[in-house]
Amino acid sequence: MKDILIVFNGSGSGNAADAAFRAAQSSSRKAKVLQILDSDLYHYGHNDLVAPRLNKQRFLLYIRDQVLERGGVEAQELREKARNMGVSLEIDPVETDDVVSTVIAEAGKGYEMIYLAKEKKKLFPLLQKHLATQLRKKFAGKVVEC
Repeated sequence: MKDILIVFNGSGSGNAADAAFRAAQSSSRKAKVLQILDSDLYHYGHNDLVAPRLNKQRFLLYIRDQVLERGGVEAQELREKARNMGVSLEIDPVETDDVVSTVIAEAGKGYEMIYLAKEKKKLFPLLQKHLATQLRKKFAGKVVEC
């Protein structure tokens, strides 16, 4: 039996993790969490026209520290939940700007199912890739949005 992949991209991914843990528990499979560590605030740090270079660097480092701290808390909560449900769990934290390519590369390692949070409607959908749509094109297994 192949493992289950969970794409965990912030606090909105809790429903996907819960559903994946239930599926892993009922089928005695292992779950792997691909934890995406990112923040929308990186954009502002890179594109601030007024701030001096040193201030931009400090701001970006501060945001990274906050992202890593939040990621550590989320990972601990996931480990606790998996332990309580008796699910074997592996967590792989990843810092990336290209979430779609990162998830597709991980999906290519052979998973039966991928669980991810349902994405909010985007203002300009033609300019941004919808993760679930891209996964369904490239991944032979089942993609579940929760």
